[in-house]
Amino acid sequence: MLRASAEVRIPAGQSWSYCCPDTRCCPAEGTPLGVPGTSAIAAAAAYAGLRVEGTLKEMTARLAPLGPPAAGPQERALDIAGAALVPRMLGEADRETVRAETLALAGRLLDRYRNAPAAGRNEGAAGADARDDRLLTDEEAATVILGLQDRVTRDWAAEWMEGEDAVPALRLWRALARRCAGAYAEHAAAPLALAGWVAWSGGDEPGARVALGRALELDPEYVFARLLHGACNSGLDPEPLRQCLRRQRAARGLGAAAVQG
Repeated sequence: MLRASAEVRIPAGQSWSYCCPDTRCCPAEGTPLGVPGTSAIAAAAAYAGLRVEGTLKEMTARLAPLGPPAAGPQERALDIAGAALVPRMLGEADRETVRAETLALAGRLLDRYRNAPAAGRNEGAAGADARDDRLLTDEEAATVILGLQDRVTRDWAAEWMEGEDAVPALRLWRALARRCAGAYAEHAAAPLALAGWVAWSGGDEPGARVALGRALELDPEYVFARLLHGACNSGLDPEPLRQCLRRQRAARGLGAAAVQG
């Protein structure tokens, strides 16, 4: 589970982690605060294909749960998936298997979004999101949403945050957040936090704040979203967390192809 992103103190333009022992990402002399809009962040965002766009109302609407008639079938799919998955997630023997299955399916969906065209210049956000919604079946969405309720699985999914993964991951996490319909509204905290993380990692701080703020509205005690929201609002550089996630992925011995099944 991610721990390197835990509490930081931020005096005099430097940050120190209270709990990360790794001096490679958290040196003893502290880490300088990043300045929003610096050329390095802007370059990373441009390389990833992320753009800051839309009003606050428009950005919030992109994360809202689906309404009828789509909401009913999705909620039923979540009921069915929950009956099958939750007992396995709670059992020691099956937990690791469910994690692997969730990441494998999420990886296949990531490829699907990567190979599908992104929004065109003249296409509105609503049209692009509707097209993204059609790329997911109710059953696929339900399986990944429930799997992401496991914090270890969510932390592994957070490794898709840069390069060619960034745009399809953001589209996928947004689409999954929209699928958290009806009684499953609070389940959106996980995909919303992941969407916020990818946005922040790519330099879209307004988009990150909206997604993370929405996650905290649904679950004020969701630690992952609280930490990311605080770091983003404090102007911290996301690179130390990216480094930790890269090492986490390397420690598991998984490249992109292995994770994607």
